[in-house]
Amino acid sequence: MNNIIYEDIADNVSIAQDRRGLLLTTDACLLSAFVSRNSKQDICELGAGSGIISAMLLQSGKIRSSVCVDFQPDLCVIALNNAKLLNGKMTVVCADVLEYKTNVKFDAVVSNPPYFRSGDGRINEREQDRLSRHESTATIADFASCASRILKDGGIAYFCYTPQRLSELLCALSAAGLEPKKLITVYPTKDHKPSLVLVSAKKGALPGMETAKPLIVYKNRPGGEYSDDFIKIKTENRIIL
Repeated sequence: MNNIIYEDIADNVSIAQDRRGLLLTTDACLLSAFVSRNSKQDICELGAGSGIISAMLLQSGKIRSSVCVDFQPDLCVIALNNAKLLNGKMTVVCADVLEYKTNVKFDAVVSNPPYFRSGDGRINEREQDRLSRHESTATIADFASCASRILKDGGIAYFCYTPQRLSELLCALSAAGLEPKKLITVYPTKDHKPSLVLVSAKKGALPGMETAKPLIVYKNRPGGEYSDDFIKIKTENRIIL
């Protein structure tokens, strides 16, 4: 695979990715850091791509095992190669969230689903990028429904999404029996509009959501020097606000 590159996620640990696709991003770092640490929890990553978030969670010891679900066969092949580096703690299932079912219930679900509706925003020419960024067969409601279906009662779903569609995400989670519990809004800098939201929701919980203080990624300009908070997030793989 001439298009495979390797991204360092820890000392002496590199994970394979397709250089033509969506590489390790701020979104992935933040979603991994958002997940609570519990070395005995088993999670499922929906829309996992090459399994980067699961690999980060496993490498940092925040979870015990992960099942990565994605419907793009070429990405699943890369995820399978990455799974070999993780001593059997990560498995890969090539399936659409519309159809994915399992007899095993998970302690947590993580998902960084496509942010745009079909036809919205800039359309990527490359199919893999288009499917990763734009809803195709499954909507945000379908991702929420799948998460609820495979979670244990009391299990937690962690989602990373675009602020422009926050209301849709919250409604989809609530409709699926996943009550939103924590919201973090992410800003490129203190002077920019928000670029990302992180939401956790608990299956079968009563209403009531905590809104954390804003999280700022860069000190002065996007792509410049990271903020102290984000440096700590990258170093410790956890969010403290």
